Formats: sequence, structure tokens, C-alpha cells
Amino acid sequence: MELNHYIQSGIIESYVLGIATASEMEELQQMCRLYPSLNAEIIAVERRIERTALAEAVLPSPYLKQRIFQHINWREELPPTDDNSRYTFINIHSKDSQHITVHKWWRLFFIITFLLSKVCLFFAIYFFLKYQQSREKGKEERQQIRTEQITSPK
Repeated sequence: MELNHYIQSGIIESYVLGIATASEMEELQQMCRLYPSLNAEIIAVERRIERTALAEAVLPSPYLKQRIFQHINWREELPPTDDNSRYTFINIHSKDSQHITVHKWWRLFFIITFLLSKVCLFFAIYFFLKYQQSREKGKEERQQIRTEQITSPK
């Protein structure tokens, strides 16, 4: 009678699902040593839960399967879906494995950008030197004014 009450208590189900506490798991293992028929009940509960999970399984949509396969192997061509996909894949293959070619307008853009950066650098250095020169000139004028004030009689 104690064994039937123990089976109906739900401890076996929680053990099979992995939600039993450590004390419940230890208690179940002791009961399995005392009652070997309990092992058969554990196997039966596992099978019953597995059948229930398979019978009530919700299958994913075919669109989801297609998206997963597209992410796994994007080189493989998949049939188009009925909705417009927002993803675009561009394969970039160079003619040889060491160089990648770009369009001639990009080359021109990079050359112009490089030249403009050099011109800006030149002007930055030029105006920095002019600023320092004017600062030194201002210091000299102030020093000259001070010496004139000191030497001039009142």
C-alpha cells in the first residue's frame, strides 16, 4: 500500500522531468533499492511523458525551416517564399585569392580624399606657425613697450 501511495504522489514524474529536489531524489533512490518494481514504474513514466510530448508537439512553420536552412548554408539556393524577404546576400569572389578589385570611381574617391587630407594638413601647419609667429611678435612688442616705460622719464 505504501508503494502505490508513493507512486501516486508525483515524485516519480518530478524526478523524470528533472525538477525533483535533492532530498526527493535521494528518497527515490532508496525506494528503488527497497522495491525493484519501482524501476519499471520510472521507465513507464518516462515513456508516457515522451509519448505525450510527441503527440502534442507543435511543428514549426515551413517558412521557419527555410529561414534556418538559409542561415546554415546561404550558398545553397532555396525556393523563393511567397513574402518578400528583407535579406540580401552578396557573394564576393575575387579573381585570385590575393587581390580584391574595386570600381574605378572608388579609386578616384580615395585619391581625392588623400589629397584633400594633405592640403588640410599643410594649412593646419601653416596657420599654426603663423599663430606662433604672431604670438612671438606680440611678446616682443609688449617687452619693448615695458622697456620704453621704464626708461622714459616722467
